[in-house]
Amino acid sequence: MNVITHALAPVAVALAVDVTRIHRGRRPLFPARCLVAIGCAGALPDLLHPHLSLAARHASWTHTVWFLLAAYPVFALICRKWFRERWILMTQILWLAAVTHLATDMVSNGIRPLHPYGPVVDYRLIRGGVYRWLQFDAGFIATTVFLGTWGRRLRTTRREK
Repeated sequence: MNVITHALAPVAVALAVDVTRIHRGRRPLFPARCLVAIGCAGALPDLLHPHLSLAARHASWTHTVWFLLAAYPVFALICRKWFRERWILMTQILWLAAVTHLATDMVSNGIRPLHPYGPVVDYRLIRGGVYRWLQFDAGFIATTVFLGTWGRRLRTTRREK
């Protein structure tokens, strides 16, 4: 799976939550800086340990349960400083974005969640190679742009009323 999909999948979910909240007359939860942080957290395992081969991903320390356990307190410290008013919510959202990264890799070509001890866990629900992932990337880009535009328009019409 591509870094673009890993970053935009959690951002698209956050935008969908915001659009739903705005549509119901409530204020959005995620300003732009929160969305950037969510996207970075979703791509973080690949940003910290880039890999070009499947074997390198299976041996990566960032694609393990140990990484997720270590990331939570780091996210909490970062969120405590940058997102003071919602630091607990943002800590959990950023952690879930990293979990989503590992979950999507698990259904594509597998990860080794207990590296170096356990086997590769590969559910391979999505097949089709690079062409299929390019479709997913295009879909997430389109979805994110659509939801961002929709949310902006809803906010503008709410202010005008």
